[in-house]
Amino acid sequence: MKRNRPGRGLVQRVPVSRVLAALAFAATWSGGCADPAEKFGRTWYIDGAGNWGFGLVDVPAGLKRAGYRGVVSNHRWSLTLNPALDQTLRFIARGSGAVLGAEISDYLRRNPGADANIIALSAGTGVAIWAAESIEPPHMMNSIALVGSSLSSRYDVSKALKHMRGNIYCYYASSDPVLQGPVRLLGTIDGSFDDSAGLVGLRGRAAASGRVVNIGWSSRYVPLGWTGGHADCTNWKFVNGEIARRLLPPSPGIGAPQTPRQADADAAGQRDSALAAADRDQGPAPSPPAGAIISP
Repeated sequence: MKRNRPGRGLVQRVPVSRVLAALAFAATWSGGCADPAEKFGRTWYIDGAGNWGFGLVDVPAGLKRAGYRGVVSNHRWSLTLNPALDQTLRFIARGSGAVLGAEISDYLRRNPGADANIIALSAGTGVAIWAAESIEPPHMMNSIALVGSSLSSRYDVSKALKHMRGNIYCYYASSDPVLQGPVRLLGTIDGSFDDSAGLVGLRGRAAASGRVVNIGWSSRYVPLGWTGGHADCTNWKFVNGEIARRLLPPSPGIGAPQTPRQADADAAGQRDSALAAADRDQGPAPSPPAGAIISP
């Protein structure tokens, strides 16, 4: 007896036009109206399957505390609010990527020369890459940060990079319990059953391009809240102290972990102290995948 893949029958019964219309409505609802701060840049945050709210507050807070003056938008893409369904009904993520790509293209058209970035978690990393692939030339976004990525480690991101000026930063940890557990059973967001990028980094054809930066977990990141868990990298300390310095243009204070009581402190000096302390921490970072790049 032939067994259907999870959700196959449902996919056949749902018209694609209806799905795209629903995704466009969700994106419009979450994006809101144009903000005057858009001239300083715009960063989209994409939650994982189910859109349960991981990082929804912390990611914008981390960027703002790093001195970011642009707009931070939450891109909602789940139509089910069910992680298992979102992970297996993969046309939802792909369709939402196309919708977001059009939204980014429109933003860049209205704001020539502005920086557009994406920070994405888990299955949302697939949406991020497909959004970059869908950007309309000649527009080009800046960079993408992938955390806890359930995209296949062998996915070729070359097409996405053609629509980007910057890099793709992939944070990975072999201890990630979600990627080692449910995603092994359900498959990656692009439909394979090999290692997720969030476990071993991106190893596809573009890994040797110099623009794929795989960053493995190390004990030096524990003070910033990354202990190797699935959604650790969406906490404000990590966004502020690590991701911001990768994505945002250099300026005083970018990448300096702060608390509200430290708001008047010298941010750049705090960052240097934090990095110096990290260098004294025991234990080197894991070895990079073949052909990949790890940036300190």
